[in-house]
Amino acid sequence: MEELTEEGVVKESKNGIATIVISNSDQCDECSAKLYCKPGNSSERSLIVKDPFGTTAGDRVMVSINGSRILGISFLIYGIPLVFLLAGLIIGMNIFQSNKEIFSTLFGVGLVLIYILIIRFMLKKRENHITAYPQIVLVNAPKH
Repeated sequence: MEELTEEGVVKESKNGIATIVISNSDQCDECSAKLYCKPGNSSERSLIVKDPFGTTAGDRVMVSINGSRILGISFLIYGIPLVFLLAGLIIGMNIFQSNKEIFSTLFGVGLVLIYILIIRFMLKKRENHITAYPQIVLVNAPKH
């Protein structure tokens, strides 16, 4: 099982959830875990993680992301919508009689939009469910 680790600084932490600021590097463009990172300004990204250690702002931490989780998230974000789009195109070409291309495309895009709405609704319901978050695995207190 592949595990990606990254170092960062705690921006804030409360209720077992921390926001970590990770410096942007040359490797960010090729990183498959960038699905988890939220772009901040041009030189930093933030990451929301589980905080089992009760860190405080300014702590340097090591964050771990399970590789299979990244694959699963990638499939949810890219794979399933692609399947719905292609299915919509194929089904639309068989059920529409005139302007097949336009209506098939609209049907496929409609299926993708419905999928996105369902996923968004499910994520809103599970917003406080932190098992899917990356996790802090090591804490180094800041040097004063």
